[in-house]
Amino acid sequence: MADFGVNLNDVDAANSNASGGGGPIIPRGRYGFQIVEGEIKQNAKKNGDNYAFKAECTDEGPYFKSFVYGTIVLSNPSAWAQNNGHQQLQALGMAMGFGKGEFTNTDMALYQPFVADIDIETYKKDGQDKERNVFAAFIHEGNANTEPPSEKAPATPAVNDNSRARASAANTTQPNPSTARQTQNGGSAPSTGGAPAGRAMPWKRSA
Repeated sequence: MADFGVNLNDVDAANSNASGGGGPIIPRGRYGFQIVEGEIKQNAKKNGDNYAFKAECTDEGPYFKSFVYGTIVLSNPSAWAQNNGHQQLQALGMAMGFGKGEFTNTDMALYQPFVADIDIETYKKDGQDKERNVFAAFIHEGNANTEPPSEKAPATPAVNDNSRARASAANTTQPNPSTARQTQNGGSAPSTGGAPAGRAMPWKRSA
């Protein structure tokens, strides 16, 4: 377990708009996920820390067990990048059902279900245009009635800054570890808006 070292008590949640790496593309939409791996790592410039995680799609269908890799800024010399990262972390915690300030360490996220909007952006590699998935938003009670990205929406250009989480989709056939919690998604398909039909949203926790 590693503590985030971030006080989220007075931090507002924000959409992640997270950029990602290569791999098979998940279509735009709203999907259930769970984090299967996560750690705190020093960033590439060695001037701050990030929360790096591997999220698995839990919705039944062709993208079941596809992965999205994300990185959220915890500390950074850029106040804007750091504040934006803290807002992303707050949104992710709220999407998992934690209250403000309750999401404090990496172990709390493991196998905890959450819902996120997935988008696609374009980026350049070796002079060629490529596509990758991005987390457009972590869905919590405050933004559940928003529309997820349209399947026909144009890909957005990549932005290279430290505030954006790294996320990519990659198919896998490996089974869940035996310690995995129930995903609470009811095997439902991605929704076209609001809370996905048939899914018990993770933030609806019972006392």
